[in-house]
Amino acid sequence: MALAASLPASSAGFVPDRPDLGHRAEGWDLADPAFFEGSLDPSAPRLLPPAAYRALAFAELEDDVVWTRAWLAIGLAAEIPSPGDLLPFTAGHHGIHVQRDEAGGFVGRFNKAQHGGCRAVPLQCRTGTRTRCSFTACGYSRDGTVLPADGGSTPAMHQYLGLRPERLLPVAVRPWGSLIRINLDPEAEPLETAQQGLAALVGETRRAEFSANWKLAAQALAEGMPRAEGQHSLDLTGRLTTGAAADISLHFPNLILIASGPETCAIMLQPTALGQTLLRIGLLGPEGAAPSDLEASWSTWQAEIAARLASAVAVQAALGNFATPPAASSAGLWLQQRIAERVGARAVPTQTQPLYVTAQGRGC
Repeated sequence: MALAASLPASSAGFVPDRPDLGHRAEGWDLADPAFFEGSLDPSAPRLLPPAAYRALAFAELEDDVVWTRAWLAIGLAAEIPSPGDLLPFTAGHHGIHVQRDEAGGFVGRFNKAQHGGCRAVPLQCRTGTRTRCSFTACGYSRDGTVLPADGGSTPAMHQYLGLRPERLLPVAVRPWGSLIRINLDPEAEPLETAQQGLAALVGETRRAEFSANWKLAAQALAEGMPRAEGQHSLDLTGRLTTGAAADISLHFPNLILIASGPETCAIMLQPTALGQTLLRIGLLGPEGAAPSDLEASWSTWQAEIAARLASAVAVQAALGNFATPPAASSAGLWLQQRIAERVGARAVPTQTQPLYVTAQGRGC
C-alpha cells in the first residue's frame, strides 16, 4: 500500500510538507496537469479552481516550485545602505535575510531561528494566517522592518544571525538595478537583465496588506494589454485610474513595475496567509531625480494600488460562489502558465519510506 493511502486522514493537518505524499485538496490532485488545463486556454482564459487560492496544499506546492526556485524581489538596495544593515524576508515558508557586507555588497542567509521559539509550527500558522510572533525571525510571522547595524550587530539581529552567521545556509542574492533579488535554489538559473536607469527616489519601502491571494493580487496590479513576453517577464501597456498612460511589467513571480511619467512604482508581493498578501512598495525614477512632493507621490501610488486590488479582494471573498472560475486577464493567464510549467517540471520524489516514525496512529 502506498504511504499516502496508509496515513490516517486525521493526521492531515499535522503532517509537515511531504512532497512524496502528493498535494491534494477539494477533490483535486493539485499537481496533475488536469488541474490547470481548464484555465490555460488563451481563447478563454480563466482563473484556476478555487483550491489554488485557499488550500494549504497548493501553498505547499507553490513553496516547492515557486518560492524556493525563483528569483524573488525583496526590497531596495537603498534600504540597507551601511555595512551590517539587515533586511528580513519570508520566502514561502522560509525565513531568510540579506545583509550589507563590509565591501558594500550583499550576503544572503537563512535565518538562525526559522520558527522562533516554537517546538513545532503551530497549526493556526500552517493553515492560514501567519501570526504576529514575539520572535522577530519566525518564518511564519510578518517580517519586521530593516534592522540598521549602527556600527555593529544589535541584539535584535541575534534571531537572524546567531553567533556564527558564516555557518548559516547561504541564499543567492543579486542587486537588480536598484532592487534586491534572492533565490533559495543552490542551482538557480541566471537572473534576467534589469531595466537600466532607475534609482530609488527614496531609501525606504512602504507596506500595505490586502485580503487576496498573491496570484489574484499580481493579476490585478498588472492589468493591461500585453506588449512583449519573455521567459520570466511580461510587458504590458495600460492606464492608471487617473487616465494617465502606464507601462507595466510583471516579473515572475512577485515583482510588478508600473511606470507613468517620471516615476516607477515597484511593488513586491509576499504572501502572509492563503488569502492575504503584503506589498512592499518602492518609488523609482531617473538617477538624481526627486519628486517635488514626496508625500503626494506616495499618496497617488497607494491610491492606485488600492483601486487595482479592489477586484482581487472581491474575487477572494467570493471564491465559493462561482459556478465556474472567473475570466483571467492576460497577466493572470501568463502567471498561471508559468506556475503550471514549474509544477510539471518539478522533480517528483520516488522514495516514500518515512525518515522517522511517530507514535501517531499506534494508539499512543
